[in-house]
Amino acid sequence: MAGNAGEQAPAYRPRSGIHERLQLSNCRAIRGSRNPDARPLACAWQGTSEMNLIGKLLIVAILIMSLVFMGLSMGVYATHKNWKAASDKLADQLTKQKAKNQQDISTYDLRIEQVEREKAAEKQQAVKLEAELVAMVDQNKQIQAELDGLRQNQRDQVSAVASTQKINETLASEVGGLRQKIRDEQQTRDRVFKAALDATEQLHQAAGEYNAARERTEQLTKQVAGMTAVMKAGGLDPATEPGSVVPTVEGVVSQVRRAAGAQLIEVTIGSDDGVKAGNTLEVSRGEKYLGRLDIIETSPDKSVARVDRRFQQGQIQEGDRVATRIKL
Repeated sequence: MAGNAGEQAPAYRPRSGIHERLQLSNCRAIRGSRNPDARPLACAWQGTSEMNLIGKLLIVAILIMSLVFMGLSMGVYATHKNWKAASDKLADQLTKQKAKNQQDISTYDLRIEQVEREKAAEKQQAVKLEAELVAMVDQNKQIQAELDGLRQNQRDQVSAVASTQKINETLASEVGGLRQKIRDEQQTRDRVFKAALDATEQLHQAAGEYNAARERTEQLTKQVAGMTAVMKAGGLDPATEPGSVVPTVEGVVSQVRRAAGAQLIEVTIGSDDGVKAGNTLEVSRGEKYLGRLDIIETSPDKSVARVDRRFQQGQIQEGDRVATRIKL
């Protein structure tokens, strides 16, 4: 058995020449060893290893080819068509296309006939237009002759208009000079007339002012005479200055205060009552005379005064009576 295994080992050797020579050299080396039992076992083990590797490679190759053929079969199944239905569909399309082609041919023939008719009509229209063109050319020549005559007439009229224009310019210049003279005369007349109107108006205004002044003078003369008589009757000198006359008014003390070492009195009579700064007021309480106040500041309804120490005869309080003249 060992000898048979040693003889069958070369059946499983690889096809590569180099690998075969290496295997033979290994087996020979083992055969030449001193251990006779190791030689057949080594060669047998080597053959078995070679067979297992080739089997594995074949299995893998078979698996890969199976997957490839399975993919090809799936692709063929996916692209499978019903060729009979496709053929029937193409036959129907061919029939429809033939009918459409026949209809297009009929339409083409009708269109050709229509084009021929239109072509004949266009020829007739062209002949007619040529005749009209000849007539229009003749008419154009006639019109051109008339136009030349009109242009000559226009040139004559332009010359006449130019001559007339020069005459009109001369007349316009003369008329402009006359109009300027008329405007100057009118302006002169208007200025004289306006001056006369202004003088007349001023005369009337002066006469009116004179009459009004005379009437006012008469009224004032009468008023002065009456007032002079009244003043004399009241014991006043008519020659007294108006600023030195103090009106007779009465009021009360509304507030007493001190400021800067002086006693200031606020009273209830002011500039509306005729008093002003510099006037004096007399202060009393009942029948008792208290002193004199010098007004230093006025407002419409009240005044501020300073107590004159020279004439003070009692303490001034709120509510005391003040007057420009004391009535006993």
